[in-house]
Amino acid sequence: MKYFKEMLAILVIIAFLFIYLFIPNTITISENTTATQTGTGVVRSFMQIQYWDRWMPRKGIEGHTFIWEDGKLTINASFIASVKANFQKEGFEAPVTFSAIDAGKDSTLISYEAVINNRHLSPVTRINNYLESQKLKTQLGKILKAAASYYSTSKGVYGFDIIITQVKDSTLITTQKNFADSPTLKQIYSLVDLLDKHIVANKGVKHGDPMVNITRLGDNTIYTQVAYPLASDIPGSNNIIIKKMRLGNIIEVKVTGNQRKVDNAFLEAENFMQDKQKTAPAMSFIMYNTNRLMEPDANKWISTIYYPIY
Repeated sequence: MKYFKEMLAILVIIAFLFIYLFIPNTITISENTTATQTGTGVVRSFMQIQYWDRWMPRKGIEGHTFIWEDGKLTINASFIASVKANFQKEGFEAPVTFSAIDAGKDSTLISYEAVINNRHLSPVTRINNYLESQKLKTQLGKILKAAASYYSTSKGVYGFDIIITQVKDSTLITTQKNFADSPTLKQIYSLVDLLDKHIVANKGVKHGDPMVNITRLGDNTIYTQVAYPLASDIPGSNNIIIKKMRLGNIIEVKVTGNQRKVDNAFLEAENFMQDKQKTAPAMSFIMYNTNRLMEPDANKWISTIYYPIY
């Protein structure tokens, strides 16, 4: 019996030594992964925590708190290139910092770090914190994977599917007019009708829908140009001319929605260009895939933004 008690005491001492020597006072868990988009764009989008619900895995959501099967994560605030959050569940809490850092061309390092204070006299609490930290590491790893997948796409970074493609038609037929104010749809389509009649009269073949560029040149001057891509050249006239497009690269953005959404897509296309360090050798334009006069619901308008680049 005495021997048994001595062995039990030794085992208890060893257990306590293990708990206090090998389970640290500060538990740090961290991980990183790579998103295949430029750092400037990813960091800008990553800091917009109001949109994290677009990719964050969760069972439910309450404001900026994401409810998981085991605990909840509250997003507190973003600072420059990091996001402060806090994980909570009964008997366990951990501050979490997410960050996004430019890692070179078309590459961004996304990471997290959680530091748990484990300075407790209770061995049960120390063990519990260690076990919970390992569970948290697994959950945060899933979040990191979801973030990397989302921010590796142009839609995740810019809100739209932006692709770089090739100019398909080198021949454009165009006409233009200056207006004192932003042109109405009727005014724009009057220019489109002018081109339609000219193309029919000269047996031309259209290769797409009407293209529109509207540029403010001054307080009272709105330059408006409309065009059609053609299969081949046809004669022009005094106010209708044939232009040649350089067969190079071009940004293409498909948009479904009203003009405000199209304008937002234009801004994001420009962000895309800056992030990718591209330059526009020619003016951008919108292709009206939907006849806006015939479709009264602007939310159903389909448009395509084109931005020549090199």
